[in-house]
Amino acid sequence: MMKSYQSPDKKLVEKYGTRQGSFYTFYPMNGLWNEQHGASSYKTALEELIKTRPNAPLSLYLHFPFCMKQCFFCHCFTVISGNTQDHSKFIDYLLKELEILRQFFDAQGFTPNFRELHFGGGSPSIIGKEDFRRVWQALEPMVKVENLYECTIEIDPRYNANVDQLKFYHDMGIDRISFGVQDFNPDIGKIINRVNPPEMLEPLLTDEVRSMFKSINFDLIYGMPNQTPELFRETVQHAIRLNPDRLAVYIFGHRPDIYRHQQAFDKYRLPDTYESACVFVEAVNQFLDSGYEFVGVDHMAKSTDVLAIAKKEGTLFRNAIGYTPGRSSDIIGLGPSSMGIVGPHYFQNYYTLPSYYEALDRGDLPIVRGVLVNDDDILRRAVMFDIILYEKLEKVKIQNTFSIENFDDYFAEELELLTEFVEDGLVEIDDTEIRVTDVGRFYQRQICKIFDIYDRAQGYRHSREFEDGRAALDRKVQLS
Repeated sequence: MMKSYQSPDKKLVEKYGTRQGSFYTFYPMNGLWNEQHGASSYKTALEELIKTRPNAPLSLYLHFPFCMKQCFFCHCFTVISGNTQDHSKFIDYLLKELEILRQFFDAQGFTPNFRELHFGGGSPSIIGKEDFRRVWQALEPMVKVENLYECTIEIDPRYNANVDQLKFYHDMGIDRISFGVQDFNPDIGKIINRVNPPEMLEPLLTDEVRSMFKSINFDLIYGMPNQTPELFRETVQHAIRLNPDRLAVYIFGHRPDIYRHQQAFDKYRLPDTYESACVFVEAVNQFLDSGYEFVGVDHMAKSTDVLAIAKKEGTLFRNAIGYTPGRSSDIIGLGPSSMGIVGPHYFQNYYTLPSYYEALDRGDLPIVRGVLVNDDDILRRAVMFDIILYEKLEKVKIQNTFSIENFDDYFAEELELLTEFVEDGLVEIDDTEIRVTDVGRFYQRQICKIFDIYDRAQGYRHSREFEDGRAALDRKVQLS
């Protein structure tokens, strides 16, 4: 019998809905990173990596910031331009960044062991073929396609999406493609400025195309303006019929104070927290009934997908890119706003193109901020990742891994704060484990938040507020 989750309890949703923590793709969250931990610290972190872990498998993330249109739900750093000259100019600078990095590695006599490559954005699928080839040629001295576990690109199905383009990606070495769908309904698509009905994807998902890629993924978003349970149910049914290997089913983040384009939603109805919770639980059950497995907070995957396999094998991991099979924990991020992880260090590039271009014109790596995490940060991250990835943690494993004498003593305050979670049936705690119940499965972020001492002590400012007016100033600068 297929697993099925009960409809949300309205009292619990109202009680815990306002306590949502971060998605904890990293910890501490980037709103606390600082400019003192910049490019020089990045080079030091890379030198440490080269000296102590020269064969460590690495992931490479490339952020292409341009989109043809502004999607009103979006939180990503994007620049709206269909001008191919703007795109090519950016590729010039991306290659500058790549060359600075390559020269640094060459000076150390180091060949990085890149095993995963991810083209994100923005909409990297609008990169012209010649520019894409330029990127690929520049990568060749450091990245060998035959050595990659996985090579992924994010695709906007509205532009440049046809079977020939997908064959081009396959021939270049890409073996996983991810379509940004969000919602199939054309009326919702008009509201969010992204119309992509199922008829747009059907011609792309031929047997030939499916045979070319290890995994085909969809992104969906619930809780958006004018979405109703009935409409999202139809979107889920279309997604199931189109049969991707993996889906991310995200909650819409409504922050018009931070993302001004979301002010376009002011005239529309937004589902409340309880309705959104009901929609998500129903969607999860629909996917489970269709043979998918519930991975992490918001992912569905077939049993044959690497994420489902990694969860069974205990290697599932979380990083700035999202859920990964855990084949590499270090990320080198290139392009504006991209984030990297090198050992105990986090780093982020400048958000805006003028600042990003200016740093590269100086010959500098465009790191704007970062942080060196301490032992307690790493311990708490492991606790949160166990909760968010596996729905349980073993106290003795944490004790042995981090050489703490007694889990209950170390986290005495957190265990006290979890008492109400236990009383409400979200968590079970005994001498050996903390377990997330089926009810608690939809409150993992709130449970993780209990272990987040920064949130408890001071809270976070939104990461987009970090640059203290720099972005507002840079927006006045012409792209050209």
